[in-house]
Amino acid sequence: MATDDPEKMPGSDRTLAEREAMYRSAFEQASVGIAHVGPQGEWLNVNRRVSEIVGYSPSELLTITFQDITHPDDLDLDVNLLNEVLDGTRDGYRIDKRYFHKTGRIVWVTLSVSCVRKASGEVDYFISVLQDITEKKRIGQALLDSEIRFRAVQETSPDGFMIFHSLRSTDGEIEDFVWEFINPAAEQLTGRVSQALIGKRLTKEMPEVSTYGLFEVFCNTVQTGAPWRREVYYPGRDRRRWFNFTVARVGDGFAVSFQDVTARKNAELQLQASQKRLRTILNGVMAIIGLAKPDGKLLEVNETTLRLTGVREDEMLGHRIWNHPAWCQTSESQDQLVKAFEEAKVGKRMRFDTEIRGSGGQSIPVDMQLSPIFDEFEQVTEIVLSAVDISERKRSEAHREMLLSELNHRVKNSLATIQAIAAHTVREATDLEGFRRAFTGRLRAIAASHDLLVSSTRESADISRLIREQIMGYAPEEASRLELSGPPLVLGPQGAHAFGLILHELATNASKYGAFSNERGCLRIGWRLEGEDVVVEWLERGGPTVVPPTRRGFGSALIEQSLSHSLGGRSKLDFNPEGLKAEFQFPVRK
Repeated sequence: MATDDPEKMPGSDRTLAEREAMYRSAFEQASVGIAHVGPQGEWLNVNRRVSEIVGYSPSELLTITFQDITHPDDLDLDVNLLNEVLDGTRDGYRIDKRYFHKTGRIVWVTLSVSCVRKASGEVDYFISVLQDITEKKRIGQALLDSEIRFRAVQETSPDGFMIFHSLRSTDGEIEDFVWEFINPAAEQLTGRVSQALIGKRLTKEMPEVSTYGLFEVFCNTVQTGAPWRREVYYPGRDRRRWFNFTVARVGDGFAVSFQDVTARKNAELQLQASQKRLRTILNGVMAIIGLAKPDGKLLEVNETTLRLTGVREDEMLGHRIWNHPAWCQTSESQDQLVKAFEEAKVGKRMRFDTEIRGSGGQSIPVDMQLSPIFDEFEQVTEIVLSAVDISERKRSEAHREMLLSELNHRVKNSLATIQAIAAHTVREATDLEGFRRAFTGRLRAIAASHDLLVSSTRESADISRLIREQIMGYAPEEASRLELSGPPLVLGPQGAHAFGLILHELATNASKYGAFSNERGCLRIGWRLEGEDVVVEWLERGGPTVVPPTRRGFGSALIEQSLSHSLGGRSKLDFNPEGLKAEFQFPVRK
């Protein structure tokens, strides 16, 4: 059928130019890459999308071949298939292959190749369609990597892990669950191999899940999506065991992770039983026992504490012990307890006498002890406190009888000492009045030592008071000329007696020849503990120039006999020109 317009195609109102423009527009705007490629692989014509996929402009592509930008691992396959098309053994092919983007990164494409042949049958050119699947490949690889990691984790995990999907009835109700995955740890814990369980129904293979209520738990997790975690006493193939279950929904099914915690659970039960026994023992002890934080807040107390103080447990726990009425009889006892905790929280064991208020409001004397508890870093984490009622001991007069017996023994020793003092004093005195003053002073020293012993306890004497008793009678009125320093310290009876005599001898010498013999001299006496010994330092300054003695007098003999022979201690006297310096060391408890 002829047409009057040669530019128009038969059966169409569009001209060839219009149809060519439509073809060109479709070629350029296509969402896939379209290219014409020559028999040798040269690019003949490319659309916009090809340039976007490989990063080269159309003009740059027309100067190279597809082989130049094809990944070497894909090149042989692509060329071989192309040669088969050239040979006529196939008309086209479709493969996934990789190109090198102009920036150097790899681009994955699905390549579909067809050809246009000449009248002779030879290939005139190829039509290549490129679809970018880089993101698809990336997602696929990520999924594969994730699956590999999941498998690796589950293969090495010590926890059992299983995945199930739901088996539903025609009305949508869950009838059962079917195994999809079991890791090696689950095989070991259940004693079942995965090949025997994959695809099998849960309630058929392990009916005990219904008996122990786990089937309902699994159904609820799938239906609500709420995870579930619990420790369950579950029957094993050989014995009952404790398992820690964690259940979470996965699609239309669930995953369960479980670990055998039997050993830990048994240890916890044993610990609970041990704590119960310990609590029974502590409640049976007739002494106050408690546990506190280093800041003094009570964590636990035994029943004896509640009974003696007449308060409830909740009135004590969580409160600092020194703020409770039972322990703050006076501000002095409260301060004493606060200071004791300050020492205990840095690692020191403390023991002291104090008073608490009993349930009837009465004062109860107690022997209080604080024992710090350390962690692995040697830091104090808690403090154990205990207090024993010593009312009976305080009321008892037995110590007085023992004191009398001790004093009887001391009197005999003192008479022997007085005889020695008298003999030495006679040899030293130049006249009767000098003898009287020296002898009377030394007797007063003995009497003061005995008075101090009697006024404190049957076995001890406070060193600070002992020093003051012996020194103050010779010290000048100016307080700055006498300095005493040292910790609270109680001397034993022998030490108090012997050291009292030494102090008196030194004080009289200081008054006659030393620091107290002029208007500006001063005396410093300090003491400290070194293990089981007390060390006392006597230092005079500002007095007349000291001249070392030419002969060994009574004072030196007294010091040597008192410390070395009686106490097993030592003494050192330095007659420095600027003032006497002496040091004494002897057992504190003797």
